[in-house]
Amino acid sequence: MNTAQQDHRRPGAADVLARLTALLPPGRGGELGKLLAEDGTRGDPAALRTDTRAHERLTRLAALLPPAAEVVADAELLAALGEATVLADPPLYQTLLSHYTLCVGSLVLLGGRNADPDGALAHARTKGSFMVTEIGEAGSHLGIRTEARFDPARREFALHTPDDRAAKFSSVAAEGLPQQAVVCARLLTDGRDGGVFSFLVDITGAEGRPAPGVSISDPIAVDALPLPYGLVRFHGARVPYDRWLADRSTIDAAGLLHDPQPGPDARLQRTLSCGQGLWATLPSAMAGLAGRSAAMAWRFSADRRTHGRLAPGRPVLEYRPQQHAVIGALAEAYSLRCTARAALSGWAALRTPGRAPGPPTETAAPPDTAMTFSPWAGVDRALALHKAHSTRTAAELIDGLQHRCGVSGLLDGNRLPGYLGFARAFDNAGGDNTLILLDAGRALVEERTRQGRPTTGPRGALPDPTGAAWWPEAVSALQDRLADELAAAHTAGAAEGRRALDLWNPLLADALELGAVQACRLAADAAANGPGWGVPLADDLAALAGLRQARRLAGPLLATGVLTPAAVRALPAAMDVLCDRLRPALPDVVDALDPGAALAPSALDRPDYATALLAAHGTRSTPRDPTGSTS
Repeated sequence: MNTAQQDHRRPGAADVLARLTALLPPGRGGELGKLLAEDGTRGDPAALRTDTRAHERLTRLAALLPPAAEVVADAELLAALGEATVLADPPLYQTLLSHYTLCVGSLVLLGGRNADPDGALAHARTKGSFMVTEIGEAGSHLGIRTEARFDPARREFALHTPDDRAAKFSSVAAEGLPQQAVVCARLLTDGRDGGVFSFLVDITGAEGRPAPGVSISDPIAVDALPLPYGLVRFHGARVPYDRWLADRSTIDAAGLLHDPQPGPDARLQRTLSCGQGLWATLPSAMAGLAGRSAAMAWRFSADRRTHGRLAPGRPVLEYRPQQHAVIGALAEAYSLRCTARAALSGWAALRTPGRAPGPPTETAAPPDTAMTFSPWAGVDRALALHKAHSTRTAAELIDGLQHRCGVSGLLDGNRLPGYLGFARAFDNAGGDNTLILLDAGRALVEERTRQGRPTTGPRGALPDPTGAAWWPEAVSALQDRLADELAAAHTAGAAEGRRALDLWNPLLADALELGAVQACRLAADAAANGPGWGVPLADDLAALAGLRQARRLAGPLLATGVLTPAAVRALPAAMDVLCDRLRPALPDVVDALDPGAALAPSALDRPDYATALLAAHGTRSTPRDPTGSTS
């Protein structure tokens, strides 16, 4: 063993500060440690404490809109409003989402319209939020510990946070704003657990100071979505009876709860059903970000030449990898637009008056099946999958384009960093994607197990991979084979006497993969129906988007035998064919898919990019001395 290996294996050798100190002159390590330990994070909590800009813009926006309940009731308006705000200002979108979709949406859904008698929330004079996440434990949505204790003598509730682990996380830490929040809490009547309900709670008073019984931490910086987040605890905060979003439940004179829902899981599903509005409209925001990002990257690449020595001076878009990335991103933006349309249509169907509940499907699954890891797939599996797919796909798309734009993709003023941070934040926000996919995969396996027979039948040869029908058939076959294989493994494990975690733990990676494939299949089906308006060469765009997904899923496609090794090796050539078909029409394609060049301008859009960037940022210089002196 050499000396370097011996040093590396010494206890504490991983301590980089100790190693660095040993390399410096004596006595400098302590000061160096102090310097490096200074808080170098970019977020400034002191600035966030007084940052009310997003709500001030929301108030101005609200003055131009119908009352909030009417906005929430109009899915097309809510989706278009969200898309426009996220393109212009992602933090404003998050503020709008919390206020309209989740806070006011809960009032509308759960019968709490009378809880806002003066219209302060309806017209955004008071900032509305939604509090469900508790910071200290994973999967807190399934085990909410904040308590709403019913006081029968006063006919009101007192909110309590049992310990710091149950503190709520929300963007309410700015000072000087009147704020209310829909708070998800466990209802206790005479010590009995009545399940999780929502309550409209004063977080701050008219002066913007914490309401009695409420404590708010100093702001916590989140660079990906710069808003004044904080931790909220309740210490007996009083909530009037009519601020309980009872959803047709009552508490009688004897203090007994009467809830029309059949059990605690059904009650939790119903309380969190405001998430349907988020999942139905968030794909529109993601489609907007994807379309805008792809359009900017295409315009930037279209006029950019490379000095690579294979072909000096040739356009960078002549290179196949750049075509696959940029033209492929336009194709995936088209697919995401189709997913957004499908999500809105699905939400409209759920809200159809008189709609009768049907058997468990991708839209509705039994709570005990679909609420294992989180509530979201149990509330609505298809909408939750649309959310998971659109956020992850948009983040991957923008990340790839940022790389393809080089250093220009990293400049905040060119918008890609803010868009990417927002898309990544919603991998967890609005329902954790990993948990959604796990529950969706598990639910599909248990459905197949109940059917008692595999659904995978003989299939003929797949069609031409450059056609729009190829990917829907391929991903459908992949879903069936993965589901049948996992159902067989589940049945075998159950036959060996395994239960719960012992049964599922070895299968969870496969369940996660199956959930992701379900989401891809829904997106492929949506692409067949279009985005709701004409886009040139739509079939070619759908086919290219499918090939990008197929390359990501090449492993399971091979492992299940849906594709042969030769077919996988041929995917890049099929992408070349589609890029060549699309190139002549790309200006028209970009115009059809770019949702906001005027709303969210960027120097990346300009053919004179360098000149536009200089104009946007100004120039400093020192005038030359006409005498030629250098002093």
